[in-house]
Amino acid sequence: MIVSYQERRASFDPRTLAFEPISTIEEAAGVVDALHHLSPQFGDLGAVGLPGSAKSRPWKRGRWLDRLVLNVANYCNLDCVYCYAQGGDYGGPQEKMTFEVGRTAFKRFYETYDQISRVMFFGGEPLLNADVIERLCEFGWATADELGRMRPVYTMISNGTILTPKIIDLIKRYEIKMTVSLDGPPEINDRLRIARSGKPITQRVAENIRILKEETGQPGQIEGTYTRLHVEERVSVADVMDYVLNELGIHLLHMPINVLGKSNRHDPLAVRPEDFDIVNSYYAAAVIRSIRDVVTKPVDKLCFLSAVVEMVDTLVHPAEHPSIFICPAGNGTIAVDSNGTVYPCFMFYRKSKFRLGSVTQRGAEVLEDAAQKSFVEGLRPESIPTLARSWAWRFLQGCAGGNYFKNDDHGVVAEDEVRFVEAMVSAAVVELAHLKSDELQWKYLPMALNLFKLYVDAPGE
Repeated sequence: MIVSYQERRASFDPRTLAFEPISTIEEAAGVVDALHHLSPQFGDLGAVGLPGSAKSRPWKRGRWLDRLVLNVANYCNLDCVYCYAQGGDYGGPQEKMTFEVGRTAFKRFYETYDQISRVMFFGGEPLLNADVIERLCEFGWATADELGRMRPVYTMISNGTILTPKIIDLIKRYEIKMTVSLDGPPEINDRLRIARSGKPITQRVAENIRILKEETGQPGQIEGTYTRLHVEERVSVADVMDYVLNELGIHLLHMPINVLGKSNRHDPLAVRPEDFDIVNSYYAAAVIRSIRDVVTKPVDKLCFLSAVVEMVDTLVHPAEHPSIFICPAGNGTIAVDSNGTVYPCFMFYRKSKFRLGSVTQRGAEVLEDAAQKSFVEGLRPESIPTLARSWAWRFLQGCAGGNYFKNDDHGVVAEDEVRFVEAMVSAAVVELAHLKSDELQWKYLPMALNLFKLYVDAPGE
């Protein structure tokens, strides 16, 4: 098939992920003829090599948990206008996780899994419960040591408004990998992420980030949300990347879209169907910029869109065995609410139909097999019609929580999201295909990407 970005084109095989640049219309026509000769159904987007049936790809709970999420503070000091978590309490009582609940979660999950790679502290705003985080960090490492297992890496997503010398010491001592939430420059962020007092927060967060970077090397990433306000104010994804790099000194941006769904039909900040042409173009441009910058600039002089890292990795090193599921929720990721109830991920807190178990309820299983299996089976790409029709299904590693909030079903991927991903992948394929013409840059690309990932992970080294 032929993919294009602006005036450039490339041939692309969705089965093998092979790609080549196309320079002329005649060359493009020749490629299409050759592809159809090899496979009469190649032009059918419903026949692009989806993985085998559910029967041939059985799900089985592994012995390795990639990420355990602990909701240590079920409330927040901000009142962000688009918050899916209803101000941080997820529609339930505001409470902190006690050390006893967190300690029990560690114990129960170490009984369930041989290894826990990462433990994420989440909220609300997790640093409202910094004392318990400190005790849990100590307990988690001590428990791993006693069991003769690798220590988990600690991570945290924070709004960046709370910083004390004790918190700085906590982050340094336990090497916590930080992500700070911010939606862009002050003229955007101060209208979206609002303190409960009504005061703007961007300047305070920027100053806290400066101190954190000097003292700890963190945060490694900014996480923002792209909204209709960005569209209305003509603030592109690249504009946010510029702000993150030049004003905050951060080199990685994760920026999902605030989409219009069944549960937020009247959300004035949701990106609407009529906005997707411009939004897709913004994200495609950010893909092109990320790829070009990583092969032409020093790692400390660029900002990368995080979605592009895995996308480029997949295209340059195609996986022999694609992921069985489109999202790690319920399988690679498990989340524990402040009261000890277990869910597939933090986006499902307080949603009773997604309950998987409990670490505190007497007689309850940590993970109920039937509930867990029912949830993850809904995330198979072959069971999702919109993915089965898309040539870009391998790259639709979506968000089960986002699916639920938009479509009332964690296993339904909307058509506009499919087109969004196809636009990004098309841009990546075209840029990478034409990068091949520069032999030195093409050979350097995998190393450059690895250097960038190492730098973000440990900038001081």
